[in-house]
Parts: sequence; structure tokens; C-alpha cells
Amino acid sequence: MDDYDNSLSKMALVMTAAQLAKSNTVKEDGIGEDLSMNFFGWVDDRLVIVCQMKRELMSLSTDKRLHIAAELCSVLRRYWGVNSIAMVAEGYCSANQTRTKDMELSMAFLDPNIGVKECITVSHAGVEEDGRAPSYVSMVAIPYSYGLNKSIDWSEILVYPNGPDAQLRNGLYPRMLQSVLAEKVIDDLPKESYDELRMLIKHNGFYVQEFN
Repeated sequence: MDDYDNSLSKMALVMTAAQLAKSNTVKEDGIGEDLSMNFFGWVDDRLVIVCQMKRELMSLSTDKRLHIAAELCSVLRRYWGVNSIAMVAEGYCSANQTRTKDMELSMAFLDPNIGVKECITVSHAGVEEDGRAPSYVSMVAIPYSYGLNKSIDWSEILVYPNGPDAQLRNGLYPRMLQSVLAEKVIDDLPKESYDELRMLIKHNGFYVQEFN
């Protein structure tokens, strides 16, 4: 796995993977099938693990999914020692944030004149190099619309350098990422315990891909 030494390069890799997955999903399953949430765990500039939420969990309430995702990310932090996590999710973004300030974007999306689009977002939280509690969350989003013959028309990537607070109605997931990255790493776990952790992650509803 190539090295990625800053948050923007990590988010670019994750967004490219998400776009490819979305395009393939639409070609295979048609319009309307959202991507599952994905969590990319990094140790410094190396991607070490990716966990994808299974479909059955995606139908749960937001609160339940948040709880399950927090447990997963906590395990990645404590036992895999990740010091940054990128989260992929689908959502909505507005071309005119002033106009939609008090609107629920999922409802505003139904009116084509308001300028709300579906999008894929990548939120990235990380620990500063000196090991202090995480002090930043970055976010990028790419709006899209469906084209002919099960294709997707991608708009330009939107970069939010000041983090997601001004764009998201609910910042629970970014705050969760920051919270789990403040936990201490446990680096003396027996090797066989990792097999049990992998089984637990899968049992809790995630696919797991590790990288050496």
C-alpha cells in the first residue's frame, strides 16, 4: 500500500474508492442503492484496515448505527493502533447553504429548484503528530446525479477546510471519530486475541480487509 502523508491525500484515495464502488453498485443494482458506510483505519501514512458495514445494519436507526460504528472505531484505535480514521457515507449537500440553513436537506432534495444534491462524503479525523488528543476533522464531499444507462454524473469535489460543523445538521459521527481517537492504544495484546477481535467485528456486522 502506497504512503499517504496528509489528510487530503488520504481523503482523495478514499473518495476515489467510494466513487468506483458507487458506480459499480448503480450498474449492478440500479438507482437508489446507497453505499454502505466504510471506515478506513490508518497508522501514520499507511492504510492498515478497512471495515464495511453490512447491509442489514444500514437499515437500523441512526442512533443504533452510531453506537455500532463507535464500538468498531474504538477497537480499531485501541487494538490496531490507528491514529486516523476516514469515514465514507452518503448524504445531501446544498449549493446554497444560506437558502437551506434551516431546511432538512433530505426533504429539500425533493424540490429540484432548491439546489440540493445527493453526495458522498468523506470525514477524516486524526491525531496530531505529537500524540495529543485529536484536534482536527476534515471533510470533502462530491455531489452526483444519475445519468442515462445506469451511469452517474459527478460534480466537482467540495472541500470543507474548517471541518464539517458548518455543513452538517448532525455532527455526531465526526465527534465520535475524535472521541475514539483520544483513547489509549493497547499494544501488548496476544496475537491469538486478534483472531477473536476479527471474528467479533464480523459478528457485529462488518466486512474486514487488512493490509500489511
